[in-house]
Amino acid sequence: MYSVLIVDDELAIREGLATLLDWESLGYVVVDTAANAIEAKHKYELHSPDLMIIDIRMPGRDGLELIKELREDDPELHIIILSGYADFSYAKRAMSLGIDNYLLKPVDEDELHLYLTNLSAELAARAVHRKKDAAVKIWSRERLVQSLLLDNGPQAPAALEGPAQESGLLWDSYQVVLIRLLLQDNADNGPSTAVKTRLAASFEEQEWGIVFSLDSYLGVLLQPSYQKELVRQLMVRNIREAVTAQGLECIITAGDMVDSLEEVPASKESALTRMKEHFFYDEPGMIGPDSLKLKTGLPVKPEEVEPGLAPVTERLYFAMDIGSLNLLPSLIQEAGALMIAAGYSEMAIKSRYVRLVTHLMNKLSLQYRELELLHSRMDEQVEQIYKHTSLPKLQSHINGLLEQYAGGIKRDDMEVLIKRMLNLIHRHYPENLKLETLADVFTYSSAYLGKLFKSSTGLSFNSYLDNIRIGKAKELLDQGCKIHQAASEVGFSDVDYFREKFKKLEGLSPSDYRRKNSI
Repeated sequence: MYSVLIVDDELAIREGLATLLDWESLGYVVVDTAANAIEAKHKYELHSPDLMIIDIRMPGRDGLELIKELREDDPELHIIILSGYADFSYAKRAMSLGIDNYLLKPVDEDELHLYLTNLSAELAARAVHRKKDAAVKIWSRERLVQSLLLDNGPQAPAALEGPAQESGLLWDSYQVVLIRLLLQDNADNGPSTAVKTRLAASFEEQEWGIVFSLDSYLGVLLQPSYQKELVRQLMVRNIREAVTAQGLECIITAGDMVDSLEEVPASKESALTRMKEHFFYDEPGMIGPDSLKLKTGLPVKPEEVEPGLAPVTERLYFAMDIGSLNLLPSLIQEAGALMIAAGYSEMAIKSRYVRLVTHLMNKLSLQYRELELLHSRMDEQVEQIYKHTSLPKLQSHINGLLEQYAGGIKRDDMEVLIKRMLNLIHRHYPENLKLETLADVFTYSSAYLGKLFKSSTGLSFNSYLDNIRIGKAKELLDQGCKIHQAASEVGFSDVDYFREKFKKLEGLSPSDYRRKNSI
């Protein structure tokens, strides 16, 4: 629909013209009316109409003064003059200002109908022409940016300075933004083309920058703006909306701000570096110069990772086992920090997390039969670990997985602290159980937890554990197990230490115990 603004100081004329024709059937809509030149100028700026019908004589500034002022802003605006009588001197002056037609009141319906029909064809042709011009302009500016980024010769920026000036690209500053679309496997370029077309039109209209294609990325050469932060937020939202409309996700990175055309390739390289390292940023919007990478501790040698992960894995297991799920996030992050410090790649971290999660689920499923059905349904969710594009989101996903899995354990009245500890000891006595580890997952100090345990059982933690182990060792010896095998089975790595503990608790050595019980 083409918009029309009617200007006349007489209300009857304004209302009469608005209802004289079936405007909509002709492809027009009367968007507003105005009673004088001042109001007309304000509503012109508000509506940007395609056609204005203006009374030549009005109180204050007349129609000719208004037309002269409008022509300074918009030489292509279509205008019809209305007059109550034939005044050829006015008509001559009006024609010199480039009006389309001069109609006498009362307006002849057929004459206005014919004019609007012809104008509609002209406006349609002009719209097509403008669209082609805009497309050519966008295309040529994109080619210029691509040449600047791809031609690495020392003379390239200087050679492009002339075309850049003609295209309006000599700015005070430049910044390259890269967009990586996360396409599905074997996807064609249809979604990418649709996203680019939408962004090119909106960015050109908003004067945010120039959209271009570069290798497997979409990119934007950003124009400088006084409202830098606001434009950044609107731009990121615009990009995500265009990408989401195609059912996709994306990663957005920005290069360093530079001051000249010669430095634009350097801005691209810094954006590319951030793109390659995107996994290690905690940034939900656009990763840029102000974005911080995840903190790491002191460097760790690759061979030190597995020994470092072993106690973390153990604490994760116990936390899931006893239901202390509030500890999971910090332990998951501790594992990630260790891998980052060792220089693990994105894929290496994901693979190691998959092994960690799988190990925890398998170990728990052996202890709790109620987890079997849930265990069979978790494979797809574990596979999702590989699809996350940032470490914080990946760790949050893993935390959700482990919480869900641990939530499948049926817990009765064993929430009482000591009962939970005793249950743990009786199930895991062959493992490297330490009071400090249990204190960590139960969130107590080891000294306080040790006092509680001794008060309840009459024995220290280590003494209780030794009693359980020696008792199990006696069962194994009764079954014909060798002494060193029994020691290993119940958690003693040193057989001499096992003999010492056995004699202290039983009053005789393991050998004497076997002989005595074999008689």
